[in-house]
Amino acid sequence: MNVNEIFISIEGEGKRAGELAAFIRLTGCNLRCSYCDTAYAFEEGTEMSVPDILQQVPEGIPNVTLTGGEPLCQEPHELLGALCHHMVNIETNGSVELAPYRKYPNVFFTVDYKCPTSGMESRMLEQNFLHLRPEDVLKFVVGSTGDLETAFDFCREYRPGCRIYISPVFGKIEPAEIVDFMKEKNTVHWRLQLQLHKFIWNPEQRGV
Repeated sequence: MNVNEIFISIEGEGKRAGELAAFIRLTGCNLRCSYCDTAYAFEEGTEMSVPDILQQVPEGIPNVTLTGGEPLCQEPHELLGALCHHMVNIETNGSVELAPYRKYPNVFFTVDYKCPTSGMESRMLEQNFLHLRPEDVLKFVVGSTGDLETAFDFCREYRPGCRIYISPVFGKIEPAEIVDFMKEKNTVHWRLQLQLHKFIWNPEQRGV
């Protein structure tokens, strides 16, 4: 597999925010979002076998996050099978079919819906959002009021049966503006989240 980096840190966002996890960042992505903060993972990477990857994942850390780039571009079935004793979060961009990965009982998804600011909304696969489970997470990264309206309309139409998180594009929209929107629309099932790692470390720092 082509691996960009492996590191131990806290989860910066999502339902495990603040918990320690081993991060496996795979190389490559099929999208080019306007606000991407991991563009270095588009091409930078090293070929590693699954056993070599596992050697860098401590046994004492149960949480593993598979991220990118877009980790599902490499069809990581062998790696997921080898991580059967870990609880695996797959961070995925909403444009790759999730159905083949639902067979792993220790895997949940954090799925992005790409709002208009990303420039990638047309690449979203509707079927990915119709079958989200209670253990999964649906995340909207928003950079404008228009993105918030898109998220609201989507949730009203599809009524996803999972946790819903709203995350600001770092430096593009004030969190207070999101809270005002949530109050106006009474979005009692939304959770505002900030990317903890960008407040703890330099937002440009890797491996955190």
